[in-house]
Amino acid sequence: MTKTKYMMSGGLAFSEQKDLEKMHKLSLEGWHVRSFSFLGYTLEKGEYADYVYSIDYRTLENTDEEYFELFKDAGWSLVDSAGDIHLFRAPPNTKPIYTDRDTTIEKYKNQVKPLNLAMVTLVPGTIISWLISLQTTDSIHTLFFGLALLLTILTIPLLWTGLTSYGNQWKAENKKGLVLLTKLLPAVAVVMALYAIVESDLKAVQIVAAAVIGATVFVTFITLFMSLYYRFKVKKA
Repeated sequence: MTKTKYMMSGGLAFSEQKDLEKMHKLSLEGWHVRSFSFLGYTLEKGEYADYVYSIDYRTLENTDEEYFELFKDAGWSLVDSAGDIHLFRAPPNTKPIYTDRDTTIEKYKNQVKPLNLAMVTLVPGTIISWLISLQTTDSIHTLFFGLALLLTILTIPLLWTGLTSYGNQWKAENKKGLVLLTKLLPAVAVVMALYAIVESDLKAVQIVAAAVIGATVFVTFITLFMSLYYRFKVKKA
């Protein structure tokens, strides 16, 4: 019977390299990634082998076999694909998928594309829902208030992920000012949210502000937790 186990991801926008390093370490223990899973990966027990992993982001057509053949010819085997995300593995010292700055920048631009579509849809929808809920009463107000709250819960983590993904792209482009901005914006958002809670009398504003603080604290906690988790595992090994 095949033995499998689950490996949690720290979020590709936040800890892609740490995920890949963890996969490499587990391959030395005979655990190899089989597929993507919800918020992580499924690994199966096999022979001890030394594999390095790499991830690429690209929207493909159903018949686009040339893309995979390109990686295969370079020594990289496809492990699994999930939408626009493709995971490859290869023996150590295989030529990296990304060999220069231009290809690295292209990779992160491809990572941001699906997030852009989601943000263009959710952000206006969230704003419109809040505006309608503020201008209506009774059942219509209740309906749009609930919708606005749900969209807010979805939108804030999405915006943070998008901001981090842009930060990865700008880091590759050596745009230090913009990278610094991505690091400061969450703190600025929390300060503004705290101010809104204290100063505003509007319930909707207070709820949005609380959601901003809650989402920021949650993502920060998860990022810190995964960082400590990986460090602990490396020291233990």
